[in-house]
Amino acid sequence: MNRVPRAVPILLLLLGCGPAACAQERRGPTTLENLLHEPAEAMPIGTLARPQAGTTHPVITAAWAKYDTAIRTASASLLQRIERDLQRAKRQADAQASAGLEAVKKAFVEQGGLPSMLNMGLGTARRDAETGYRDAAGMLRQQYEAAAATLRKANQTEEADAVVQEWALLQNMLELAQGAQLDSTWKHSIANGQSAEITLYSNGTINAPDGPDTWSLKGTTLIIRWKNPEAPGGEWVDTCNVSEHGGSYAGTNQLGTGISGVRVP
Repeated sequence: MNRVPRAVPILLLLLGCGPAACAQERRGPTTLENLLHEPAEAMPIGTLARPQAGTTHPVITAAWAKYDTAIRTASASLLQRIERDLQRAKRQADAQASAGLEAVKKAFVEQGGLPSMLNMGLGTARRDAETGYRDAAGMLRQQYEAAAATLRKANQTEEADAVVQEWALLQNMLELAQGAQLDSTWKHSIANGQSAEITLYSNGTINAPDGPDTWSLKGTTLIIRWKNPEAPGGEWVDTCNVSEHGGSYAGTNQLGTGISGVRVP
């Protein structure tokens, strides 16, 4: 029988930086219309905000304007898809799907979190947004390089170095965002009555980015592995079916004990 581990508190890593590296605070929309015209309330994971005291080179200024537009457009498209699926679930009186999509919408608007990998219905929309973010970052990098090259040709070496250093800091932030991120939080329950909140991370670990317990997804099948010397083979293996919109999962472990989970908003 599974032993549900205690949830490990999520530690938020605050990145210290000088004025040139610190991102602008973004506030804003609660509606799709606002998202199309104003900065997002929270920067989506994998995107950047222009440094408050960064370079004022006109090429960089123009590049940031294009970057922000590209990010807002990609984010608006994703939010529109989330909202469309949410409204359909409500019309169909699908409580589980509605709850899952409400959680997705809240996480995206308030925290910049992308839809869970368990939400197969939004898989394409998530990938499209990530592609848009990557393409925008690539365009931004090219403009930083072009500005630095222009400055060097003008023998403005110090200014060119500052542009290069600024992009290096931004690149580090992008790479940090590519690390393990919180995917979703669940109330995980066993048929014997035990339950606990668990967190899934994008690198396939549970409760901590370097935790021993893991999860994987094959199609609509979620496989959770809990390390335990008392379990058959040294780990409990929960094999569960995930609902279409990632609001719940249900299945059994290798002994046939019922397993279920509900998305926590």
